[in-house]
Amino acid sequence: MPAMSTSPKPLLQRQTVTAMVAEYIAAKIIGGDYPGGHQIRQEAIAAELGVSRIPVREALLQLEAEGLVVIRTHRGAVVSDLSADDAIDLFDARLLLEPFLVKKAIARMSNQDIANAERALQDYEAAIARGDPKELSRLNWAFHTALLEPSMRPRSMAVLQTLYSSADRYLRLQIEPLKAQTKALQEHRDIFEAYRLRDAVETSRLLKKHVADAAEEIVSQLKRGEAAG
Repeated sequence: MPAMSTSPKPLLQRQTVTAMVAEYIAAKIIGGDYPGGHQIRQEAIAAELGVSRIPVREALLQLEAEGLVVIRTHRGAVVSDLSADDAIDLFDARLLLEPFLVKKAIARMSNQDIANAERALQDYEAAIARGDPKELSRLNWAFHTALLEPSMRPRSMAVLQTLYSSADRYLRLQIEPLKAQTKALQEHRDIFEAYRLRDAVETSRLLKKHVADAAEEIVSQLKRGEAAG
């Protein structure tokens, strides 16, 4: 019997390191530690994480594909700026995908899927009670994901997860005030109630309105900032 090849192992390890580095840099961008226009120095990241520059370079290419950084010829990787046009692009894509996927999800979902969505909603409610905006952001996406995963559309979900990563910085502009959090929570509750009743049309309508309202607030805020600048 021929010996089993072990050649894929280093590649697998590098991919794992690249994913870790990408997650680290993305968290810095989404959390506001790296603002728009911030230059990301590969050597500094490599030294900070104790890795070579190869996975850092690969991570930055991945984040460029997700819209979080821009790689420029003479400056290297720079954190992309928030803009009204980019926000419109992101939210328009969500408005196409999410209502479609939630209908597919309701057509296939089980009682366990409903329980998963309810648990995600409860976690979101608890984060609001704690006043934890960073955790709130993560749990917001967890709730949306729980609603849509029963659709069994892995490619569409992968696209949506990329949109979520890019949209997170924008959502933080809108979700920080307590009034916005209270509004979002009530909308989540309404969406879940229609979802629990397996009302695909109403769930899709409420979800679309929820995303559209957030987009309108964010784009208006960005346009005011661009006009003032």
